[in-house]
Amino acid sequence: MNRAGVRQLPPGSTRGVSGNLAPQLFMNTSINEILDAKSNGKPTLISAQARELLNLRRLPAMLTTAQAAVLLGLAEHDIPVLVRAGLVKPLGNPPPNAVKSFSTAQVLELAGESATLSKIRSTVYQYWRGKNAENARLCRAINGYQRQVK
Repeated sequence: MNRAGVRQLPPGSTRGVSGNLAPQLFMNTSINEILDAKSNGKPTLISAQARELLNLRRLPAMLTTAQAAVLLGLAEHDIPVLVRAGLVKPLGNPPPNAVKSFSTAQVLELAGESATLSKIRSTVYQYWRGKNAENARLCRAINGYQRQVK
């Protein structure tokens, strides 16, 4: 084992003790290099599921909402906002209450274009700005709070 507690294989070996392929040999280096560059050497916290997805050698053809959010760098609750805005399209024609799947190729294409990422981010900002203003208006109406404008 190394200092991080990960079992290392002998040089030239590609199989672990149980005969399974060693997962640490199949890391997506380009994504890991980008994440390391963004963190400026500081440790970042990332969920185990997100780390597993990013370390896959080959991504699955269909992504869940959580996986699409990880690849786009968003929260899972932001994906329905993008679907409603028409920026991300689910596969097939799912009913409103169904679990949605997304094409990996489309999500990676969106993630690769800075203009599209800017549009995605501004759509999410606009949605939450409106949602927070609506909640504040409701809160003021319930509490009878009147703010004086100067």
